[in-house]
Amino acid sequence: MLKPVELRKGDKVGIIVPASPVKEPYRTRGLEKIKEMGYVPVEVEGILSKNDFLAKPTEESFADLRRFFFDKEIKALWAARGGYGSNHLLPLLDKLIIEDPKIVIGASDISYLLWYLLDRFQMVVFYGPMAYSSLPEDRFDADNFQEVLSGNYAEIKIPGQALVPGSAKAIITGGCLSNFVSLMGTPYLPIVRDRILLLEDVSERPYRLDRMFWQIAQAGLFSKIKGLVLGEFRHCFKNDEEKENFQQRIRYYLKEYRIPVLYGLPFGHAENIHTLPLGIEVEIDTSYFQGLVIKEKGVR
Repeated sequence: MLKPVELRKGDKVGIIVPASPVKEPYRTRGLEKIKEMGYVPVEVEGILSKNDFLAKPTEESFADLRRFFFDKEIKALWAARGGYGSNHLLPLLDKLIIEDPKIVIGASDISYLLWYLLDRFQMVVFYGPMAYSSLPEDRFDADNFQEVLSGNYAEIKIPGQALVPGSAKAIITGGCLSNFVSLMGTPYLPIVRDRILLLEDVSERPYRLDRMFWQIAQAGLFSKIKGLVLGEFRHCFKNDEEKENFQQRIRYYLKEYRIPVLYGLPFGHAENIHTLPLGIEVEIDTSYFQGLVIKEKGVR
């Protein structure tokens, strides 16, 4: 996997909007937070524009990507927010030229873009907070973010809960569950064979979560992975009983495969979002730690 150069204070970061429209005061507060962290934000043109349920027409969003990847002063591309729309980029991305890998940060709907860059360009990408949503809400771990983006992420431990004990070591991929399921049957489904798979989501009722996990199971994808990492699934359960029932369903879907399963890790839509490099080697070993351990050094 190609690793981007670390992000340093004073570096310019390009703010992209491939999904839903940006809102105030999130944009203003997001800009303030980025500057407080020591980075220089560079927004795409028309950052507050609206195009139906998209921030911008897909062709314009693609042009923004191409421009920022070409601009050598831009050291990272950071998604403003998720929502919906990044999937429309996928048929255009085979025209994208990337001479040098750059840091690309996003989550939720931006999963579509991250998976394409990871699988088609063999580029490490970063599943982390959104510049104009979770960042201005202070719903992220700032120390973890800057540690990971500076390339110092070997041996980071991120705690969770072991639903199924075991051990595995492999490259990690994954992201938003509903996005992942929407790609099944298309040529854009992320590569999962011999990888550890992360899945997380927000505000999905238990029956909807179960339907998506049922579909993944019926497609035979759980038989291909070496481990499963699940997020917090914030705002998905009304009480502990619903959560426990959901966890039991997960154990049922994975009972044949003898792979470790972690639950409750703070990624994506979590309360305190941690930043996770996708495309690097991680380890699960519940005999000594109920969580995820990043094993691979980040500086290329």
